Amino acid sequence: MVEMKRMRSTRIWLIVLLVLLVAQYEFGMAVNISNPPKIAPFGLSYTQFNDALFQAGPMAMIHATVGLLVGLVAILNLILSLRTGIRRVQIFGSLTFLAILLAGIMGQLFVQSGFQNDGFSHGMATNFILAFIFAFLELYFLKPASNMQTG
Repeated sequence: MVEMKRMRSTRIWLIVLLVLLVAQYEFGMAVNISNPPKIAPFGLSYTQFNDALFQAGPMAMIHATVGLLVGLVAILNLILSLRTGIRRVQIFGSLTFLAILLAGIMGQLFVQSGFQNDGFSHGMATNFILAFIFAFLELYFLKPASNMQTG
């Protein structure tokens, strides 16, 4: 019984993650289409990072905020997937987390480049699609066992 509740909870949080990834995609595309301003690259600075997002507009700020939420839910998903004891779920949960982490790092580096390094933007997009694929595969392997008998 506890196992079924744990699996259900994992599936629910994974669906939340997928919904957040869709929102992240939409806000990211809105930022991309808005053609963010080219600013001077900067180092690792919380203040300069926030200033850059502010200059890029509200969609960039929302995109970054949803990205933080995606990251937090990805951590939760990683923990839940590892606790299932299902090897395939553990593998795809780990890959989902890794792809989301890399997408976040690429996003941070893209902003720090002054919105100029398209390689970081491409890395963000590639890791997004990988995370989305891995999350769907994880959800597939979390499917409940069929109650129907084959005959």
